[in-house]
Amino acid sequence: MFEGVAALVKKEIRALLKEPQSVAMIFGPIFLFLTLFVFATTKDVENTSIVVLNEDSGIYSTEIMEKVVSTKVFKDVQYVYDRAEFEKLINAEKAFIGIVFDKSFSKDIMNNQRTKSAGIQIITDGRRTNSAVIAQSYLTRIISKMLLAKNSPSASIRSWYNPNKEATWFSITNLVCMLISNQAISIVALAIAREKERGTFEQLLVTPISPLGMLIGKMVPGMAIGMFMGFFVMFLAHALYGVPIAGNVALMFICMLVYVFAVVGIGVFISAFANTQQQASLGMFVALLPLASLSGLTCPVEAITNPFFKAFSMCNPLVYASKLVRGFMIKDISIHDAWLNVYPLLIIGFVLLIVSATVFARTHKIKVF
Repeated sequence: MFEGVAALVKKEIRALLKEPQSVAMIFGPIFLFLTLFVFATTKDVENTSIVVLNEDSGIYSTEIMEKVVSTKVFKDVQYVYDRAEFEKLINAEKAFIGIVFDKSFSKDIMNNQRTKSAGIQIITDGRRTNSAVIAQSYLTRIISKMLLAKNSPSASIRSWYNPNKEATWFSITNLVCMLISNQAISIVALAIAREKERGTFEQLLVTPISPLGMLIGKMVPGMAIGMFMGFFVMFLAHALYGVPIAGNVALMFICMLVYVFAVVGIGVFISAFANTQQQASLGMFVALLPLASLSGLTCPVEAITNPFFKAFSMCNPLVYASKLVRGFMIKDISIHDAWLNVYPLLIIGFVLLIVSATVFARTHKIKVF
């Protein structure tokens, strides 16, 4: 019954290790896991970006800030001098927590005046619920300890855009970005790999359709399905979980189309090296792991301190897409703020497409452009 099983096992192992693509797909995730989850991603909130509006010129606000910046949690401290600049930094997600000291903060403490508030307000960005809550707990612990010693009431805490700190809102916006990228990349990569596996890829190359036209034809269905899945989840989340859709839907459609364009190039790049659908599937796993881990969806981008991974996160389309989705669903994002995240996606999209098509052309010895 088991005759020849050992020989078949040896044959399958040799077949897997024979092709360089299969070897890279098998051992690549091991390297990614050992580097990403050790050196890049962390659940701790460190090097947090914080904005400070200090209208008080007394000693106690200065003392609090000295204790705040002395911790490893709050390293990126930005001081502003008016509320418009304060709101601008939080709106643009350049700081996800802020402190406002009133003019009479130190004076009230010195005069031992117990008012309803301590003259200090903590503002958190409710769009990034998990990170904001963790950072808030660190900050309130430092401030409350000092205010208690001074017999002063506790600080006032507000969460912008998500007053009830609903974690579902944060999860749903992350899910939208991951679904769009997963669908767009997988459909494009598998579509081309399927043609190679069936032996019909060469037939497509000799048809009147140009190689570039063939690639575009393979990319469009992935883009369409990715867009459909993303918007389907958005409106389903709105209907079932009450996640708001505050932004302009037409503008959101244009921005998401640019994002899908930015990620389909990854699918073309994978398909240039994959000869089978199995290799393409492994390649998608290898690509999506760092994209998701270094996007701010699982851990704050601010917490990434390694220079290489920090640079990679700035070239990651998911970083900008997550800001757009949160902006459109939870906050009515302006055209200007949307553009700040759209133009990097356009650059990333064109660079990815050109590089992917060039690799594709060299691998298969065809002229794409």
